[in-house]
Amino acid sequence: MATATLAPADDLPQLKGFAKFATVLAVMMAMMLEMLDMTIVNVAMPHMMGSLGATSDQIIWVLTSYMISSAVVMPLTGYLSGKLGRRRLLLTAITGFMLASAACGAAQTLGELVAFRLIQGMMGATLAPLSQAVMMTVFSRQNRGSAMGIWGLGMMVVPVLGPTLGGFITDSLNWRWVFYINVPLGTVALLLASAYVPDVPAKPTKTDFVGLTLLILAVGGLQLTLDLGNSHDWFNSLLIQALALTAVTAAILFVGHCWDRPGAIVNLAVYRDRNFVASSLLMVSFAIGMFGIMTLLPLMLSTVMHYPANVVGEVMAPRGLTMGILMILIGRLSGKFDPRGMMLFGALILAGGTFFYTLFPAEVSPGWVMLPGILQGIGMSLFFIPSAMLAYETLPRSMIEGASGLFALTRTIGASVGTAFIGLMLARRGEYHWQVLGQHVTPYSGNVQNWLAERGTAIGDPGAAPALYGAVMKQAQLLAFGDMYALVTAIILAIAPLVILIRRKPVTPVQPAA
Repeated sequence: MATATLAPADDLPQLKGFAKFATVLAVMMAMMLEMLDMTIVNVAMPHMMGSLGATSDQIIWVLTSYMISSAVVMPLTGYLSGKLGRRRLLLTAITGFMLASAACGAAQTLGELVAFRLIQGMMGATLAPLSQAVMMTVFSRQNRGSAMGIWGLGMMVVPVLGPTLGGFITDSLNWRWVFYINVPLGTVALLLASAYVPDVPAKPTKTDFVGLTLLILAVGGLQLTLDLGNSHDWFNSLLIQALALTAVTAAILFVGHCWDRPGAIVNLAVYRDRNFVASSLLMVSFAIGMFGIMTLLPLMLSTVMHYPANVVGEVMAPRGLTMGILMILIGRLSGKFDPRGMMLFGALILAGGTFFYTLFPAEVSPGWVMLPGILQGIGMSLFFIPSAMLAYETLPRSMIEGASGLFALTRTIGASVGTAFIGLMLARRGEYHWQVLGQHVTPYSGNVQNWLAERGTAIGDPGAAPALYGAVMKQAQLLAFGDMYALVTAIILAIAPLVILIRRKPVTPVQPAA
């Protein structure tokens, strides 16, 4: 594995024995709390609508508020860690996340729930970057692959299993327990973190209020654009136009303000590192494809194939279980094989598993749905672990916390772009196939008459029109889903060659801005 020359001050004493185990368990539990809340809530939203008297357009703010506040705070991880110290920030984030979760569970109105979700997102935003930074510093460079395997277990598997767990909790208890469950789990993480997580002391840090304001406008504007675009007809809406313009303008000003500026709110010096830039591009593209897949499959199973909710959860579970089994193994293997080759091989397997879905008819057994999901789990594991490890290969440890926040932001933005883009294209392709298929459905078509005759009806019967409408709609939706899976396959294959941008030759790491 390639190494980089680090200043002694960048190194922390290596933990051993139970201290290392407790540290890993603490940061993993903290990170999994935040990752779980990204998907576990989705299943409970219909129950929230009935309990809080909200419409479908209103309840979406339960997700949007969390994503916006989380995305804004993520890149501030390095600044906040320097301001408060690593352990104090971690303990503050866990405590705040627990309290906000309890408040979400006790909310009596939609407004209260959205406000508490906003706070929950802010408090949880640093948990994943901090957990990665701790894992990268308590493990030696020779064991970085194993560290990322353990970390990836929570980062990748927990969101996949979230809908299954959310459905079980909602059916067995009620929707409020998807929030209450964070309290006991967070308490254990808090106790372990306070006792065992090594600290990095705070440093005298001035707050760059101009950079902070521009960051909020850029990231917040982008997240709002992506979250609200589908419901507001995208750029046909003045609101979406204004949000997008604000995001782009603020982003340009933010980069100009923070680049090479001492004391900037975010240290953009990490983007001088070729590995970090290449890994970030790979991650944002990977997130678009991954979250596109996670969005498509439950929709297809429920709307086209009419699987009940519990069966949807069951057929999606093998993908997460496969990833859980492979994460640690692949982390160990990354030290013995070229990670770039593993990433390329993983992308090909992921593309193959995704393309498999384009071949599905309207009726397919659960076993056939599980098979490509297992292939996707293998591909995701092979791709994600090496990319997360190589991103920091040539960065000094003093820059890892700031870099991990920015890396997490790229993943979040990729997820939002993937979800929004797939939603938009799915609707448009569905309309296209509906129009094309509808042209062939006429009273004079022999195929139509034969299809109706097989079902014991004819053109003039009252049930003929609804039956034809339902059949055409189902086929149009199936073709639209097939188009989307083909598109995601193309995205995966297009990003795979980017692995050649990552170099393994030892280099002198970039130095943080003064």
